[in-house]
Amino acid sequence: MRFRETQVIVFANQKGGCGKTSSTVSTAAAFASLGYSACVVDTDPQCNSTDNLRVDPDEVLRNGKYTLADAYLGKVPASRIAITCESPLNELLSIVPGHRALSSVSPRLEKDVLAFLTDENNSDLDADDLRREHRMRLRKSIDSLRGRFDVILIDTPPNLEFLMTSALIAADWYIVPAFPSGYDLKGLETLTRTIDKVRKQYNPKLTLAGVLLGNYDRTTLLDRQVHERLQERFTPSLVFSTTIGRSVRYRETTMHRVTIFEHPEGKEAAANYTALVKEMINRGAKGAFGATLNPFPDVKAVESVIGEDVDTVEDLEKYPAVRTMIQEEATQRMAEKSFGPSSDLEPTVDVDAEVGRDDAEVING
Repeated sequence: MRFRETQVIVFANQKGGCGKTSSTVSTAAAFASLGYSACVVDTDPQCNSTDNLRVDPDEVLRNGKYTLADAYLGKVPASRIAITCESPLNELLSIVPGHRALSSVSPRLEKDVLAFLTDENNSDLDADDLRREHRMRLRKSIDSLRGRFDVILIDTPPNLEFLMTSALIAADWYIVPAFPSGYDLKGLETLTRTIDKVRKQYNPKLTLAGVLLGNYDRTTLLDRQVHERLQERFTPSLVFSTTIGRSVRYRETTMHRVTIFEHPEGKEAAANYTALVKEMINRGAKGAFGATLNPFPDVKAVESVIGEDVDTVEDLEKYPAVRTMIQEEATQRMAEKSFGPSSDLEPTVDVDAEVGRDDAEVING
């Protein structure tokens, strides 16, 4: 290890198609190319990070080995799941492979809770403790990798449900990948609310490493304006100065199941992620990333940025439906003013929204 302590970083955004998987894999490869040991943890049931690193989840099971689903369902330490990738990056790149069975983890665990409650000696508060333990399982599993890798990077699914929540609980840092085209602040606010709850209830040390703009075209005025606007509103320390340029090479890597650093024509694209990793390291000269980064603004600060009146929001706390309607209308107006019309605003999602699903949703892995 080159860092004094292992750093766990989650790429978090509830919106799909914003570059989470590409950024996770490419950042891990960038660390490895610079001589740091890196491990990707794939919590997305689509398993795109796993596939990108040339690991077949079904073949893993056929060989009698574990996938990440076993960390949730069987409390298996990630140290027993991690696989060294077949990569020219000096065996510095590993993967804790995902599996489609991850989509059934939340309903299966909730079934355990319901079975637990059939015992008349167990109360609702006992059930809450069990749910809390379920959300902590990924963190405990990943802790077994601390001291073995310099960085652990977690890829997440496009929602704010159980798997995303558990990833935020497990991480030290989070990065918000976003595209400048059609980017709206409502999604950022929703993510902030969830992270605020995660901090208060589970992980008070969770800290923003930065907002990362991908699919970025420096020659386009709109892209530059979005980057500058984000820096103005959230301060430069909360938005990476490094941007990820628009390139077809990233899509080609998924077709050929290679990292951008292995792509024969990916040198320029790979340089973006090398610059990102160097910026991350330079930001925290006192330690791996240091404790010098400013924390992400609290919920009220984000609401203020979006143009909400904080007192009004506080008054509406007891009326969630009305509050959500007013916030969405205000966000729509601000989004149209800042970035043009947008029709894909996300509804607010509670950190506990993943609990209590219908058992019919269980998908046998």
